[in-house]
Amino acid sequence: MLQQMAKDKYSIETLRELNVSYDREHWLTQDDVDMANNYVQLIERTRSEITPQVGDRVVYVTEHGDYYGHALIDHMHRDEERLSVCERPYVPFVWKEDGSIRLSVSGGAFHRVNPKDMKFLKWTEGAFKDWGSCGACANGSVTFLARVPLWFYAEPNPKYGNYTTETYRKFYLNKRMDTEKGNLYQSFDIAFRNETDFRQFLEDYEGTVFKGNWANQIVVWCFRHENRFITQDEWNKIDEPAVERRFNFYPEQVKIVKDMEQHITYFYRIKPQNF
Repeated sequence: MLQQMAKDKYSIETLRELNVSYDREHWLTQDDVDMANNYVQLIERTRSEITPQVGDRVVYVTEHGDYYGHALIDHMHRDEERLSVCERPYVPFVWKEDGSIRLSVSGGAFHRVNPKDMKFLKWTEGAFKDWGSCGACANGSVTFLARVPLWFYAEPNPKYGNYTTETYRKFYLNKRMDTEKGNLYQSFDIAFRNETDFRQFLEDYEGTVFKGNWANQIVVWCFRHENRFITQDEWNKIDEPAVERRFNFYPEQVKIVKDMEQHITYFYRIKPQNF
């Protein structure tokens, strides 16, 4: 199914909303509007729910469970019929070629994907840009949106089952050797002094432990954390026991509530008097 072509999506007023700094510095013109509208018509005229192509967006999940909800098909490797997908793209520059579009994309990382393995999810809006009427200069690009397909692709043989960073947290932890000093478990983001603290964390956040890439490394998938500051009256109405947890090294009474569907552990805390 081909996408219906848009007609004159933008006016100077509506395009200015996406290009405030450009308009302030270079003054948005009708030529800029015409350029944006022509690109939108070209992009939307050449989209399809059947065939992924350059400019489409992708939900991309790696074999390590890393979730990228706004990846981008940036290039077609015609020699091997593979698409290049950028995990975290900046807004791409666009130009017309061979009756469709080509892109220049900054960001990363980049992957080669067989388009036959992609699944259409829905239509979405993607951002594009090209140099405005002022030419190639500082802050000289004009950004516009066009309706494009959103596809789904997950790398095969996931290492951690259905765990992904869309709704879970992931930590790579190194366990201290007997001859070393310091925390028993350590990563860039979190640390645990001893086994008791670590096990308490796993209980609080529904943590699951996997083997890491070497002998003293583990991978932990767990619920996300969210604080909720409430009044004493609201605290009294929560039908959960009060337990002690440390925040910034200080002990505090909290009530813990878990959202098992959204994978969030809420820590309800009494709002300080000067909060």
